[in-house]
Amino acid sequence: MVMFYQNILDEIVDKSKMIFKGNLTEYCRNFLYPTPFELHFSNAHLQWFIDDPAAYIHKMNGTDKDLAAHFTIIKKYGVVLYGEEINDVFADVPEKDYVDSIWHDVEGAGEDILEEPVYVILNLCRVAAFLKNGLILSKKQGGEWALQNLSAQYHALISKALQSYRMGTEMDLDHMEAQEFADSMLQRIRDMLK
Repeated sequence: MVMFYQNILDEIVDKSKMIFKGNLTEYCRNFLYPTPFELHFSNAHLQWFIDDPAAYIHKMNGTDKDLAAHFTIIKKYGVVLYGEEINDVFADVPEKDYVDSIWHDVEGAGEDILEEPVYVILNLCRVAAFLKNGLILSKKQGGEWALQNLSAQYHALISKALQSYRMGTEMDLDHMEAQEFADSMLQRIRDMLK
């Protein structure tokens, strides 16, 4: 089993921010929340994996609330590269689980926005889009939705996040403005969750 995972990871690991989760088909077809996973891998753990792959594989499994959102995105936008059709592998995720998953992902935005501003800004936008209009959007689409639907007060910030996302560059960030945006969006999202 260790060699199997090591061979897969050798093929797909590069300097990107790639994250890999291995799930059993059983939990894709019979959705369970939080969702069990067999293996989690990201480049942040590469050295640990190289040093002791057996220990890594033994430890890096469990459950993950984020998988409800990932499965929902797969159902909406996924493309089969090989194998069965998406609808034959993934069950629908109940809306309450999807909402809990996306809330779980943004609830720490007040602290996270200074570390990962592009991700947090665009993610807050797409969560608001779902809660307001029932739209399941990518980060880019969430930012574009926000420019049409949120206060002009934050359009410059959202536009900068979109530009950084498209270009793959660091975002020039006004910390106070970013913090105000996160606080404002979190309050808006909490109000929509009531």
